[in-house]
Amino acid sequence: MIRFGPEASPPQVWAVEDDAVQICWGDLPPGPVTATTGAGDARPAAVDHGGGPGSLDLTGLSPATAVTIELRWTGGRAELSATTLPAPPGQPLTRFATISDLHLGAVTWGALRTMADRSDHPVPHPYRCASAAVAEAVAWGASLLVIKGDAVHHERPEHFEHLARLVDEFPELPMVLIPGNHDVDARAEVIPTTIGDRRLPYIRAVDHVDLPGVRIVAADTTVRGRGVGTLDRVGPAIEARVAESDRPSFVAIHQQLQRARLPRYWPAGIAAPASTAFLDRLDRLDGPVTVSSGHSHRNRSRRHGSVLLTEVASTKDWPGVWAGYAVHEGGIRQVVRRIAAPAAMDWTEYSRGALFGLWSHWSPGPLDQRCLTNAWAGDRSYA
Repeated sequence: MIRFGPEASPPQVWAVEDDAVQICWGDLPPGPVTATTGAGDARPAAVDHGGGPGSLDLTGLSPATAVTIELRWTGGRAELSATTLPAPPGQPLTRFATISDLHLGAVTWGALRTMADRSDHPVPHPYRCASAAVAEAVAWGASLLVIKGDAVHHERPEHFEHLARLVDEFPELPMVLIPGNHDVDARAEVIPTTIGDRRLPYIRAVDHVDLPGVRIVAADTTVRGRGVGTLDRVGPAIEARVAESDRPSFVAIHQQLQRARLPRYWPAGIAAPASTAFLDRLDRLDGPVTVSSGHSHRNRSRRHGSVLLTEVASTKDWPGVWAGYAVHEGGIRQVVRRIAAPAAMDWTEYSRGALFGLWSHWSPGPLDQRCLTNAWAGDRSYA
């Protein structure tokens, strides 16, 4: 594929967990790629690389430990450093994953919509990225998948057919599906009530799923025909679902909660003061709360009092990610991993050239805002 914009991304530690790191690169020559470290019980990692972008995992690391990694490939080497996350307190209880901004049905990318997939791959790039993300999340151990909106590129029947194919590809994986602004962008409502042969519901108000150690609350914050979101219809119901839970809550929405009334970056989400007042009320509730959104196609995190907020980027454009959540008795760990399938990485590497290369710097976010451990305050424990 002809490159547009910046050079390929260099070898880098992309994701860290409590016992593993994900190393990614944009362009290395064909041949073996190995990663080694002298730390603890770490196992050397190796892949037989076919050339171009790639990824490998280094496992067996100790929690909260700084390591130096030697990455070698045909004709070159790099020294990388990383610090693994602390493990959340207590026993592990469950794992789940989220994806967002799949934009199934899209054919171009970039501010001027001039970037197109010229790889001759038989599967469109949004679908092969999304499918690989789900498969990798399942292999990681996710017992539930939350799709946080913009599952389709436009509210058209043919785009929903792509989504039906995707959800039916994983019939044994429980899923939660909420709309984003692209799912409801038609003048006349076309969005189906359920998706696929498995009849997965589109949540159009508020619903929840209880897993060991966490309640997942999913809500529709869309405004038909507009990119911005609103809490007017669903805010009180979200608060009620969180308040009545006997465990920590994870709130999944599409649009991000802004700090300011006017957006400081594009696209606009849910403006303050409504966002701030909503977060103030969540902060006053008894149990820990995490709020996670998509929409912005970037990776960021911040705190509002006791509430942790995260934004997770798209599956289908640079850097091309999914998020995994490991729930323990005393906390939760978020890891944002790049989709490692070669056919996905080939496209996402190309897509980093959007906005004349500025997208390559804006979207990824800092490593410590992608991957983090949030221990419950006061050493609280939820079995």
